[in-house]
Amino acid sequence: MRASLPIGAALLLLCGCRSATVPTHLPPTPEGMVLVSAGDALVGTDDPDTDEERRLQRRVSLPAFFIDRDEVTNAAFARFRPAHTFDSGQARLPATGVTYEDAEAYARWAGKRLPTEDEWEKAARGTDGRRFPWGATWDKNKVAARAPKPTLKLACGKYSRVRPVGSVPAGASPYGCRDMAGNAWEWVQGHPNGNHEQRIIKGGAVGYGERGCRTYERGIEGAKAT
Repeated sequence: MRASLPIGAALLLLCGCRSATVPTHLPPTPEGMVLVSAGDALVGTDDPDTDEERRLQRRVSLPAFFIDRDEVTNAAFARFRPAHTFDSGQARLPATGVTYEDAEAYARWAGKRLPTEDEWEKAARGTDGRRFPWGATWDKNKVAARAPKPTLKLACGKYSRVRPVGSVPAGASPYGCRDMAGNAWEWVQGHPNGNHEQRIIKGGAVGYGERGCRTYERGIEGAKAT
């Protein structure tokens, strides 16, 4: 997961709203976050090999917001939920096995919220509609590839091969966000096609190929999935 923070009064955050205007003097960027400036961005795609629901490419206008530079780590999530345990050496791995509701609760606890899909896409691809965070061309060396050995045992008993967050800085987005292609899927706000039994995940994960790592692609999971 990755949390965001609108630029505006705290009351707007608590009410689940976005700031309608951007202050003349922006507040300091919170530690561990990056600023995504206000303005237009391209979301979706005209690529013919993608799912119909992600077509066509469209232009959106968003107010400025802050978003976490990295995925939420095990160490950070455990400060919110002490029952979230992990083995030695796994503190910097992204927190996985987390439901949407848990991710949303963590964001509230941290004084933030989950980003919308449009916000996530802008933070990942900038304003020029790029296919990957680093540009238009696939480069497997800019993705957090599957670790050579299992790194984390999941609640289901299987092992994950995620890497510590920020392991591949060359794959950062135009705003400096890392691991927005690969490593772990990330929850965003919203329901696909209005289906309240489902939620949206973004960014691909270890073991997924080129298509799953495209900035406009999405995965769909049950609302209670981890």
